Amino acid sequence: MIRLMLLASAVVLGLAAWLGAADGASPPTPVPAVVLAMTQPDTGMRPGRWTGLTDRTDALSATMIGRCMEVAREVDPDLAARLDMIRRDRSEEDFRRAMGLARHLVGLVHLKDENPQLYDVKVDELHVQAQVDRVMDQLIAARRAAAPVAEYEQELKRLVTQQVGYSLVARGMSLRRLNEHVKALRQELDRDMQPGNFGPAVQRRLQELLDRVDAAIGP
Repeated sequence: MIRLMLLASAVVLGLAAWLGAADGASPPTPVPAVVLAMTQPDTGMRPGRWTGLTDRTDALSATMIGRCMEVAREVDPDLAARLDMIRRDRSEEDFRRAMGLARHLVGLVHLKDENPQLYDVKVDELHVQAQVDRVMDQLIAARRAAAPVAEYEQELKRLVTQQVGYSLVARGMSLRRLNEHVKALRQELDRDMQPGNFGPAVQRRLQELLDRVDAAIGP
């Protein structure tokens, strides 16, 4: 809390100094030291740092529901069939509640748009998972019945080998994409924190807020 207060104070002081420089000859506003200190590269991710950034519960639009159903049919036909049944036989509220429980489909929709290659790998991985679940059920039933299980165990090993392979490929592709994104963010941050860029960024943001005030007041 103290660090956030210091950061807010530093930004306010920097903004006041920038606004007070009426002539063009004034030196550009430097980035406050506390901002510099808090935007250096981390040595690693801190647990919980991103908590709450992705747990959104916005209602799904009709378009997104349609996209989710398309992905469900590709990834898990059984899930798609159950959702179709709920949509046909139950209320709209029940269907939207069921879609809320299938939130992972939204992530897959975005992944399909943003990274089709990784999406294909994830679909293959999920298909294998469905087969693993099926063989696990067969293996459990066989053991309960004291029936031979060697065939199921061999099939399970084959599927797990595939599953781990797909997982490694997906993780490698995700990490490569993440590294590219982090690099781009770092370059953008370094650019925006240059003394000559900080003041204009403050002014742009201030103008955006003033425009919102004008829009709220109306003509």
